[in-house]
Amino acid sequence: MISRIESDDERCIWCRSCELVCSLHHEGECNPAFSRIRISLNLFKSEAESHVCKQCEDPECLKACPVEAIRMDEENGIYIILESECTACGLCAEACPYNSKKKILFFNPARKVYVKCDLCSGNPQCVQICPSKALRYVVG
Repeated sequence: MISRIESDDERCIWCRSCELVCSLHHEGECNPAFSRIRISLNLFKSEAESHVCKQCEDPECLKACPVEAIRMDEENGIYIILESECTACGLCAEACPYNSKKKILFFNPARKVYVKCDLCSGNPQCVQICPSKALRYVVG
């Protein structure tokens, strides 16, 4: 059972509330730079694109981690990074096929570890706050 966040980028109204609540929940401040969901806006095309961990069935980030800091949280069906074990080598970020823009797995300079979406331990705050219902939490 793998849980994940799915997005309908056409429904996004560009408010970026998801980024603010994510950074507030995880870092205690409203700073999109620390958000584990990132929204890219293309103003010329009037398009939004969300970037969030896809919680892959067979994650490349997990295979690439030399210290096994990425583990499955069986209770919530989520791959998480154990910050206490992360050595900040960055191999997970390089291995992720969806991370070409460096917005899904990224280095947190305050914590000195790599981070990614952990679905707020099964209660994703971004999904709850999204006013246009562009985000949805899928379990299983």
